Amino acid sequence: MDISTPNKVFKKVIRIYNETHEDKLPEITLHGLRHTSATLLIAQNVDVKTVSSRLGHSETSTTMDIYAHALQKQDELAAESLGKLFTIKKQKQC
Repeated sequence: MDISTPNKVFKKVIRIYNETHEDKLPEITLHGLRHTSATLLIAQNVDVKTVSSRLGHSETSTTMDIYAHALQKQDELAAESLGKLFTIKKQKQC
């Protein structure tokens, strides 16, 4: 089998689906699915070690370098959450 066969078949499946359905799928490669999966896992607060292992990276630093944008977003959300804990809400006086 040629190395490009799986991608070609996957694109064909997407094309056929899009021709027969109103809700269209994006044209994405199999490798693109890998990135999507990793980004979604990180967005769901799955620890980087687990994501790294699922991707087959021998070092978590590889995962962290590639998915820094997703990790940065998670860091921003963590900072917001922590900030909310320290926000004093004024109670109504009777």
